[in-house]
Amino acid sequence: MCTGRVDLAFIFRAFSNGKDGVFVGGCWPGECHYITEGNYLALSTMHIGRKLLEMIGLDPERLRLEWISASEGSRYAEVMNDFSKKMKASGPIGKGEGIDPEELNLRLEAVQNLIPYIKLVERERLRVTLKSVEEYNEFFASDEFDQLFQELIGDKFQITRIMALLRKKPCSNKELSEVLGISPSEVSRHLNTAARQGLGRVDESRNLIAAACDENGNTTTSDSSDSAVTAAPDNDTIDQIIHEHQGKPGSLIHVLMEIQSENHWLSKEILDRISEKLDVPLSRVMQIATFYKTFSLSPKGRHEVHVCTGTSCHLRGASHLMESVQDLMGIRPGETDSDAKFSLGNGNCLGCCSLGPEIIVDGKHHGRVTPAMAEEVLKNYA
Repeated sequence: MCTGRVDLAFIFRAFSNGKDGVFVGGCWPGECHYITEGNYLALSTMHIGRKLLEMIGLDPERLRLEWISASEGSRYAEVMNDFSKKMKASGPIGKGEGIDPEELNLRLEAVQNLIPYIKLVERERLRVTLKSVEEYNEFFASDEFDQLFQELIGDKFQITRIMALLRKKPCSNKELSEVLGISPSEVSRHLNTAARQGLGRVDESRNLIAAACDENGNTTTSDSSDSAVTAAPDNDTIDQIIHEHQGKPGSLIHVLMEIQSENHWLSKEILDRISEKLDVPLSRVMQIATFYKTFSLSPKGRHEVHVCTGTSCHLRGASHLMESVQDLMGIRPGETDSDAKFSLGNGNCLGCCSLGPEIIVDGKHHGRVTPAMAEEVLKNYA
C-alpha cells in the first residue's frame, strides 16, 4: 500500500489501542510509482500527526516516518532497532508523559472525533505543493503553520473536549478550566463558539453549562435539577406573541422585538418559526434581523456591558479600561460569557464625553471609571 494511503485515523486508532509508537516506511521521494507523489502526502500526514500528539501532551517522536526502499533490508533493521530502543526509553504511552490513563483516552477520543474535520481542513487549507522534503519540513516548522493549526484545529479540539465533558454532566466554567488545564477566559471563548453552533445551553440559576445534544446529535433533555437548563422560548410562547399581533406579516419587526426582549437573542429555530407562522420568506426575516442592531443572532447575557472607546474616552484611558473589563469577564467585545451573565460591547461615542472613560450596564451610565474601579461596578450586577 502506498504511504499516501496511511490515514490519520489508522495512526490514532493504534495509539488508542495502547500502542506506544507508530512507524511508517515508504519509498524515497522522487521514486514514487504514482503521479500523486504519495510519499509527500505521507510526509504531510506525519507532520500533522506529530503536531496532534504534541497538542494532547504526547511525545511527537512516537510517530516516525522513514524512507526505505525494497533493497535496503539492513537499513530497515537498523531503523527499526533504533525506533524500538527509543520507544522503550519513552515508556508506555501516556505513562511516560505522566498523563492519567482515563484522561489520555479522553484526549485520544477527542482527536479521533476530529479526524474527518482535520482531513477536510488539510485538503483545503494545509495541503501544500512543494518540491523537496526540506521545503515541507520548513513549512511545517514555520510560525505560519503553527498559527493555522491553532486557528483551524487547536480551538476545535478544545471545544470537542469541552463538549465530551458536558455530555457526561453539566459543569461550571471553573470546573472546565481545572479539568482542561486552560484559563477561564479561554473556556469562555470556546463556550461562546459552542453556543453559537447550538452545542451548549446555560443553567442560569446554578451557573452551569450543559450539552445541547449527545454524540449522535440527539437533543438532550433536562430531567432533573442537575440539568435544569434554560432554553429558547417554546413554540407556544412564540405563537402567542404572533397571535397577539393577529399573525399579520406587517408585524414582523414588532414580533422580533418582543421575542428578542423575552429571550435576549434570536436563534435559527426561532427565525424559522416566525417565518412559518407569519408566512414571510425566511430571507426577509433574516434581512430584518441582520439589518437592525437591536437584534442579536448570538446568545446575549442577562446584563449588557458597553465600554466607550470614542476619542474623548480613549484619551482618558478607555483602552486600559477595556482591557481590565475583558480580563474580569473573560470575553472580548461582541461575546457573551459562558454563564450567560454578561455580554460585552463597545461604541465610538455613548453621548457623555465629559464622563469618560465610561461604562454603560443595562442602560445605566457609570462615568470616570478607572481600570481598578471596573470590578466594583460589575460586582453590582453579578
